[in-house]
Amino acid sequence: MKMETEICVLTLNCWGIKGISLDRVDRMTAIAESLADGKYDFVFLQEIWTTEDYEKIKAKTQAVLPYSHYFHSGVIGAGICILSKAPIKSAFFHQWAVNGYVHKVYHGDWFGGKGIGLAQVVYRGLNINLYTTHLHAEYDRVNDEYAAHRVTQAFDTAQFIALTSQNSDLVIVGGDLNTEPGDLAYRVIIYSAQMRDSFFELEKPANGPENMGYTNDTPANSYTSQKCLVSNPFGKRIDYVTYKPGKFVKVQTLNCETPWPSRVPGKQFSYSDHEAVVVRLKVSKSSIEESPSSQKMQRKEALEEAVTVCSQALTNLKTSKNMYFGFGMIALLVLLALSSFEAAGLFSYLKIAAQFVFVTVFVFSFFMGTIWNRMEVHGILAGKLGMNLELENDAKEAEDGSGDNWTEVHPADCNK
Repeated sequence: MKMETEICVLTLNCWGIKGISLDRVDRMTAIAESLADGKYDFVFLQEIWTTEDYEKIKAKTQAVLPYSHYFHSGVIGAGICILSKAPIKSAFFHQWAVNGYVHKVYHGDWFGGKGIGLAQVVYRGLNINLYTTHLHAEYDRVNDEYAAHRVTQAFDTAQFIALTSQNSDLVIVGGDLNTEPGDLAYRVIIYSAQMRDSFFELEKPANGPENMGYTNDTPANSYTSQKCLVSNPFGKRIDYVTYKPGKFVKVQTLNCETPWPSRVPGKQFSYSDHEAVVVRLKVSKSSIEESPSSQKMQRKEALEEAVTVCSQALTNLKTSKNMYFGFGMIALLVLLALSSFEAAGLFSYLKIAAQFVFVTVFVFSFFMGTIWNRMEVHGILAGKLGMNLELENDAKEAEDGSGDNWTEVHPADCNK
């Protein structure tokens, strides 16, 4: 590569739920046209839920972003894709073990089979790992029933990045993390994977709440409800471009902004309910090995807090298992009672309807108390054990005073 180069990336949650997202077709066309201006080297998109929308964007950007990859997963697809100026050498998708609930259709996260996508490219002499992801949504900030799911996803994401990027010159992650700066899931990703938040890496960050890089529920967005503005007058920042330089590589954030206009030109609606985040990075080779910033204490605190969240979730799962078994037993007893009850005329139809309802309750309770409960327990337990392992290893390193302990062996020792 040249001794110094600039890379421009964009991430956007496109809000592309067919039949639900407002103005979807027109917005996707506008998004594709904006991406086709040739400004961006890499583009990370989320909530591209239909092949039709992906193919439209791919076709309109072919001249400037000729390489792309969509990550298929779950029932309706993961909804994430990467567009690139450089050829994609390899791509891989890792699906998370916990991903919401199948019966909560109105949330829909489970049906997407969410996870993290990886595309490896060589661009201007740099081996770059590109990751895009979309963590589970936070539907209730006060009573967050998905807290353990999102924290486990965050740790899984951090581990996946760490284990797949060891030989890369540069790691770039773009996506909707559904977590705000300072939240537990955010801290787990940043500190465990040793990532740098491009917004906070600016040398002279803008002052004032209106310039804090908010990306969702912003007051200027046409899809932001008044209800959202009551709790978050300026919106919230949940979409990120983070990065990690490899050895002998220096990276500087030149710019991090949300530059797209609040309305599609000539229209009365925005590009999405999220804002597009555009980041410009200056990347240079260095003769000195770059050491990652030491954030061991922050990492320890985040992982300990995450372990506590997982432990509480596992306790709650024991309670919910007993609850589902209780519902199942009640439904079974009612079914036995109904089977001995003779009904005629209108009452026979009511009996059939009641039997259908209680059979449904019994089957659902049995499924949730057995198969689904075990799946969720194992998914969260796997994350918790992984976190404990990291904490134990960090404690051993701190006790030994170094992460690399070598024992010198002399040739003569081999003959003993």
